[in-house]
Amino acid sequence: MHVSGTVVVHLTVAPDGSVSDTKVESGHALLSPAAQDAVKRWKFEPSSETSDMTVDVNFAGN
Repeated sequence: MHVSGTVVVHLTVAPDGSVSDTKVESGHALLSPAAQDAVKRWKFEPSSETSDMTVDVNFAGN
């Protein structure tokens, strides 16, 4: 299908460093599930509190 673009994902990081929640802010509907699946696998440095951030997930078509 050669779909490319950027998906903007808002994510919540739990104190243990795992991603506990994701929400797609914008991007191609076909790419959104893959972007969410990818960021859910990310691990962050453990912290004393929950944190929120927004990230861009870029997809390049061939």
